[in-house]
Amino acid sequence: MKRLALAVGIVLVGYGSVNARAAVVAGWDVAGVDLDDGIGVETNIPPFSFNCTISETGNVSAKLVLGDGVNPTTYGDRYGFKISGSDQTNSLAGAIAKNHYMEFSIKVDDGYELNLGSIKMKGQASGTGCSNVVLMSSIDGFVAGNEIAAAHPANKTGGFDTDADGFGGPIDLTAARYQGLTGTVAFRIYGWDSTSGVGETHIRTFASVSDDLVVFGEVMMLAGDGLPTLSFTVSNDTAHVAAVFNEPAATNHVLQNCGNLVSNDWNTVSAPFSSDTNWVIQATNSAEYFRTIVQ
Repeated sequence: MKRLALAVGIVLVGYGSVNARAAVVAGWDVAGVDLDDGIGVETNIPPFSFNCTISETGNVSAKLVLGDGVNPTTYGDRYGFKISGSDQTNSLAGAIAKNHYMEFSIKVDDGYELNLGSIKMKGQASGTGCSNVVLMSSIDGFVAGNEIAAAHPANKTGGFDTDADGFGGPIDLTAARYQGLTGTVAFRIYGWDSTSGVGETHIRTFASVSDDLVVFGEVMMLAGDGLPTLSFTVSNDTAHVAAVFNEPAATNHVLQNCGNLVSNDWNTVSAPFSSDTNWVIQATNSAEYFRTIVQ
């Protein structure tokens, strides 16, 4: 019997906790990138478009670009910008007005929606680069006062990493306004208070780590097509995974699980079903992903 693999609401179950947004929606590895020579990017002219290098969810396209008010970095293994000496500013409002940013955007395919979870990155500025850096989104609006996270001083090693030395930790995007997104969502890293036209502000890489900017979340098929939406609850280290149809199913489905999205080794754990169904899943010490597929 031929099966059409449709990932519908992938969820992650772990011992004592459940995380529904752990898949990599889009990730960028900047190793080998040199914007001065246009190496490692799709375009070697402004805005220096750089498509994501990994996505575990599919059904998205994502890219990094530079604002038209900045210049590209000149060294390898980084993606970022410099601000001309005559164009420097000392405020976020000035950085917004002058387009001093790099932007990463995610576009969801038609028929799908995006539920965001978090953002991790490794970034810093040189000593004469931007000492202030903030993250903003198109959802909140690129207006001073609507920052998602801020880092100061950013012009040091790891100055805007998502750890205690930078932004303070992964950027949490589990709020309701970051769920059920369609079309394109954009994030911008704005910087200001640079002191030299050659000071850099950039995403950087390490040889031992492959993803230097990562957006986590889940991509789900929109309701209204006879496909179920997966949800879950957890109590006393036991997870309940539920499939809920928003309209009658067109055919049978099965529930599958795997321990690693990269290996894509899915196992069927349920009999065929075509109506709202709930399973009690014993949590383990390792993470497990669940999905439904059309049988």
